[in-house]
Amino acid sequence: MLISRVRFRAAGRTIGTAMGTSGMPKSRWDAPAEAGRTRYSPLQIVLHWAVVALVTVQWLTYDAIARTHSSLMRPKPIDLLEHSVHTWSGIAIGVLMVARLGLRFRRRREGSRLGWKDRVAALVHSGLYAALLAQAASGFVARYLWGGAALAHVWIWKAILALLVLHVLGAAYHLVRRDGVFGRMLPGPRAASGGR
Repeated sequence: MLISRVRFRAAGRTIGTAMGTSGMPKSRWDAPAEAGRTRYSPLQIVLHWAVVALVTVQWLTYDAIARTHSSLMRPKPIDLLEHSVHTWSGIAIGVLMVARLGLRFRRRREGSRLGWKDRVAALVHSGLYAALLAQAASGFVARYLWGGAALAHVWIWKAILALLVLHVLGAAYHLVRRDGVFGRMLPGPRAASGGR
């Protein structure tokens, strides 16, 4: 198969992508990102997937909170362990989200490239950042300062779930389109190629 090099100008640098004779990328992850977009940095990718893993831990351990605070039953040792894991993973999410927010401000995209889809994505991302930070903060307050913050903690979790659904749907949309956006956040050797 004949291979040609197609070059794209993006953010002042040239990005080469191997293409086949059909004009399609060699693999589904090699699709060039839309004009002006480059890969996320390895640090951003690691932070993203670390937060995904910790949010999963939060979801798997949240039932233990009710059991450890129940006046009708004595918590089991596993409940106390899960409560502790839930607390510390929540604190870790807060720290990682502050780091992600700092990176996001340092690598802010130019407003001229933002179409309506980009604005919707930015709104969902901003909502997730705010909700995850508020969730970590309300959990810390509920655990160590004032138990009344637990109600806010529960409602923020519902908002996070709704935003996660939108985020996953957006990722699936880009995966189906094969426009290269989905692959920007995938870990792997190509992650070292630079980032937004």
